[in-house]
Amino acid sequence: MPNKVFHLMASVTALGNRRGEVMIYSTISPYKWRDTDPQVTSSEFDKKIKELGDVDEIVVRINSPGGSVWEATAIRTILEKHPAKKLIDIEGLCASAATIIACMPGVKVRMAKGGEYMIHRCSSGAWGHADAMLAAYNSMTATDNTLADYYSERTGKPVDECMELMKAETWYTGKTALEAGFVDELIEGGEESDDIAACAVDEDTMELMKACYANMPDQIICQEIEAPSEPTEDSNGSSAVAADDPSVNNDEGVDNMDELRNATAEQLQQENPTLAQAIANDAVSAERNRIKEINALTRKGAKWEAMAKKAIEDGTSAADFLKAVIAEEAKAGDEYLEGRRRETDPANEVGGGDSGDNDGKDENEKIDKAAKDIAEIAKGMSGNAFDMA
Repeated sequence: MPNKVFHLMASVTALGNRRGEVMIYSTISPYKWRDTDPQVTSSEFDKKIKELGDVDEIVVRINSPGGSVWEATAIRTILEKHPAKKLIDIEGLCASAATIIACMPGVKVRMAKGGEYMIHRCSSGAWGHADAMLAAYNSMTATDNTLADYYSERTGKPVDECMELMKAETWYTGKTALEAGFVDELIEGGEESDDIAACAVDEDTMELMKACYANMPDQIICQEIEAPSEPTEDSNGSSAVAADDPSVNNDEGVDNMDELRNATAEQLQQENPTLAQAIANDAVSAERNRIKEINALTRKGAKWEAMAKKAIEDGTSAADFLKAVIAEEAKAGDEYLEGRRRETDPANEVGGGDSGDNDGKDENEKIDKAAKDIAEIAKGMSGNAFDMA
């Protein structure tokens, strides 16, 4: 199995003759947990473009399922502001937010015969009162209108027609994307790949795409990306700047994932200290987040604080801690009701009186309060998502 640890999917290479190349070979995201994660961010992209220095032409290679509309827009703006001539090559998949970059005005776009191109309306998530829902609706509508304008400018189609194509979640092959005006010419390739569009994502992202995209073609496959190569020299003698060739795996000491899984901490530290440090940093971050989430779920009071302390010491997840809190609330409610039952049992022997005098009102109020407390705890576990396309 290829090593998927060290690939950096936003990379640049100096090709000589004042010509540079930049790859967008992963999802487009506003953040990444580690520097070694494959997501492409606008801030990272900006740094990579600056590494090219003063070039006359930039070749942008795209194989991306999309991601954040805002990040893709920022990447497009970075490229538009660069004075060099741009050429875009769609080498696999160009879907959703990735098409924002591929629709830059005045730029020649080429596409592999076996590639896929997809446009649709943006997706998002929100929670709150009616005004918050309306604001989310207005924001998404504005984003859709902007995307339709991009596609109209690129293809010459009316904006209304582009919007209908977006609503239908329309997929294009290289040939149909050429006919529709999204690309200017096809990249000649081997016949064996003409019916396959490889998407540079991991299996989890592929499953997410299948869940989010209604008309995803069956021929889309998940492309295994190997580790980047070391800087090399091209035929013109120009050195590669952060050359990340996805086809080469040169990680010394780690031949495959089986060896990586079986390596001891000492071996990993000796063979690849960068990876060892990344794993350590990730573990520290995960532990801090676990403790933070448990503390956020902890109610005031010695009983709850003691539960939280034990959960932290035992390595309990925040989700399991929440379950324990809910179970303890239910237990406390049962114990309270049982206590009240024992207290009121003697009253059953007293005759007369209004039957409504002992209607369990206090008990119901206690139960309602406990339910509200649990709802407040669970509320902290939800939030907003950002616009995706």
